[in-house]
Amino acid sequence: MSIMQALQNNLDAKAKQYKDPALMHIFLMNNIHYIVKSVRRSEAKDLLGDDWIQRHRRIVQQNANQYRRVAWSKVLQCLSGQGLTSSGGSGQVGSEGGNSSGASRTAVKERFRSFNMQFEEIYQKQCGWSVPDSELRESLRLAVAEILLPAYRSFQKRFGPLIENSKAPGKYVKHTPEQLELFLGNLFEGKQERP
Repeated sequence: MSIMQALQNNLDAKAKQYKDPALMHIFLMNNIHYIVKSVRRSEAKDLLGDDWIQRHRRIVQQNANQYRRVAWSKVLQCLSGQGLTSSGGSGQVGSEGGNSSGASRTAVKERFRSFNMQFEEIYQKQCGWSVPDSELRESLRLAVAEILLPAYRSFQKRFGPLIENSKAPGKYVKHTPEQLELFLGNLFEGKQERP
């Protein structure tokens, strides 16, 4: 137990060296997952017990959840309708903006532009990150997709029509939800990619 605690302390100290909090959580998730997997396949399982394994599996999950929150919260904020609509309906509304609940075309364009910029930045960075365990990598991709894709679909359905007939709509709505899903499939491969 004391050896495992020393190892955990060492990991925590190394994790604090990462400037990017999302990468810190990926580091901890990867390493603790590896330790748990190694313990389960060895005699150490009998020494440490099932409670230790379950507790550390929860720590892996907590780091995955923290990664998701830290890494994707700004992107998800871009997809929020908050601040785009006026409660009294007195905001600027384009002629085709009937289903946009009084949102300003300029504000919607800015949200799409901000989403594209932030998504592309995260995508490019996180494609270079590595999650060696294929099951863990897939579950992390799925967890990101489960929060990002419904938010994007909803935002695009609600506010996309406001800019569809504007000048150069492809400049703002760059990706379909299906394309985003394909991009998410490239995360954590340890290779640099561009969307």
